[in-house]
Amino acid sequence: AIPDAGKLKLPAAYVVPSEDVTGEQKSQTDYWQDLTEGFSVIVVLSNERDEKGQWASYDAVHDVRHEIWKAVLGWTPDPDAHEITYAGGMLLELNRYELYYQFDFTMKYEIDESDTRQQDDLNALDDLKTIGIDVDFIEPDGETEHHTEITLP
Repeated sequence: AIPDAGKLKLPAAYVVPSEDVTGEQKSQTDYWQDLTEGFSVIVVLSNERDEKGQWASYDAVHDVRHEIWKAVLGWTPDPDAHEITYAGGMLLELNRYELYYQFDFTMKYEIDESDTRQQDDLNALDDLKTIGIDVDFIEPDGETEHHTEITLP
C-alpha cells in the first residue's frame, strides 16, 4: 500500500496514476487514436470501532466516495480531454486500524498528429516555394523530355 514515510494523518487521500487504455490507430495519413487515461484516489480511513462498538469503515467509505464524486465527476481539468468519469472502486487492505480503498476514474483523450514526432519533423521543414516537374512522356526510357517549375506565392 502506502509506505510509512508517505503516510498522512487519517483520514487521508492519495491521487495516483493508473492504467492507460488505447484504441486502434484510426488514420492512414496522420495520427488519430483514442486514449482512456486512468487515475485512482486511494483513501485511508480509520477502521477503529466507533462509540457504539461497531466498525465505522463501511459508512465512511460511502461518505468519502460521495465527497470525491462531488469534487471530480464531470470536471474537465484538461481542455483537450472529456470530463472525468467514475470507473469503480475496490478494497485494497483492511486491518483493525486502517481501511485502504481505491476509487478509479478515467478521462478520454484523442491522440492526434500534434502529439507525435512526425508533426515536429513537418513543422521543422522550410515552406514549400517551388515545385519541379520532370516528364518522360514519349516512352518511359529514363530520359526527361520536359521540365517545368511552378513557383508558389
